Amino acid sequence: MPPSMEIAVLLLGVLALEMRWSASALHIQQAFASPNLTNNFVVDPVSRKVYLATVNTVYQLNGTLSVEVEKRTGPVEDNLLCHAPQLPQAPCEHPKSLTDNYNKLLKLDREQGVVVVCGSVYQGFCELRRMGNISEIAVEFPPQGEKTVFPSMLNIAANHPNASTVGLIFKSHGGNTRLLVGTTYTGAGTQFFPKNHSKEDLRFENTPEIAIRSLNIKDLPRLFTYDINPSEDNVFKIKQEVKTKNKLNFVHAFIQKTYSYIAFNNDAKMGHKESQPNSILARICLDSDSPRKTTGPESRKLTESYIQMPLQCGSSGNIYNRLLSVYPAEVHAEGGWEPYLFGVFSKADRKAALCAFKFGDIEEEIRQGRRNCSNSPSSDVQVLDSVIQGSGAVCIQKGNLVLQPEQLDCGAAHLQHPLALRRSLKALPLFEYPALSSVSVDTVHNHAVVFLGTINGRLHK
Repeated sequence: MPPSMEIAVLLLGVLALEMRWSASALHIQQAFASPNLTNNFVVDPVSRKVYLATVNTVYQLNGTLSVEVEKRTGPVEDNLLCHAPQLPQAPCEHPKSLTDNYNKLLKLDREQGVVVVCGSVYQGFCELRRMGNISEIAVEFPPQGEKTVFPSMLNIAANHPNASTVGLIFKSHGGNTRLLVGTTYTGAGTQFFPKNHSKEDLRFENTPEIAIRSLNIKDLPRLFTYDINPSEDNVFKIKQEVKTKNKLNFVHAFIQKTYSYIAFNNDAKMGHKESQPNSILARICLDSDSPRKTTGPESRKLTESYIQMPLQCGSSGNIYNRLLSVYPAEVHAEGGWEPYLFGVFSKADRKAALCAFKFGDIEEEIRQGRRNCSNSPSSDVQVLDSVIQGSGAVCIQKGNLVLQPEQLDCGAAHLQHPLALRRSLKALPLFEYPALSSVSVDTVHNHAVVFLGTINGRLHK
């Protein structure tokens, strides 16, 4: 454990003692109580407005948490076996009923002045609402009279209350805004699909597990499309025949440097071997504007750069194998600031732990994995054969090929299959406590201060 971590853990202990003797150390300054379950919120760092999404309602609050605007988003007449009604000429023969709208994604795009609001109804339909007045639609989508609308443009988030959705907004090379989304599959064969023996399965046809979509509101015909040709190069979709072995439950998506990371669990492996980690960290290169890159395609293909690795919190016999929450943060070390990924992991007995991984180690594992894949068959890395893009060559000797730094980090056209590292990146718990559920990290006077939430509403600092 580096000295900075030891200091941080010591600080945690001191603060825990202080909190134990001073129950009134934290005071509620303002509060807003929603009559419905809260799903997501986002804070505008400039205006300090808070956008809050609950079941059936979205709110716009000011800095003191007073309501400025509220807008009902449900319940609506819907059926899981019907296409979204926004799809032109798509009748539905199944009976519809009033269905609650659970917010699945709430993202702020300050540059374009919109709030992306995605719900569980209408197969995971998204709206673009106006910043400053969330009751107004900022962009009518699909455009009135538009005939060329595909289900894949409408079905974006998970269409079930208990299925996960994560996402982030970024600017790609060339200045185009894009939306990266990870969505749990809810089609036939899952616990989310209606058990009425129907063969209809709109989720497999239309919604990949991970996708990069256009979010340029000045180019409406391409809005929410995969924005690349062929479109399969910008999606990560599990093959239908192996869906039951790859039940992805998404935890969080975030940006670090010029990479996007997506943390998730493979729930299909839960319960088989409690000693094995089921938590996965995937990385995709964003190809954002950079001084290093002045030429090349407008958007890097997801399939070129996708790579994933297991995360292990704990050691043999005491492994916390399910990821609950992650938070990237800078930690002050002897040589300056160093980026870490903090994560809360749990076990079947509800015991939980905090672990931290160096991003430097993550980056080096990825580089070594690509070296191994291009040099010879390796037990440490494999081409993902569970996804539609992973049916190509396995890792084989590629002559005297020497990968350049950019290729080691982000792949290349001749290395375009998604890869999976088999060896877990391991960390020992920094803190263990029952029922932990979330983590956030801040820096105070060069110390990392970790805030840990529990499932029963407690906060540890």
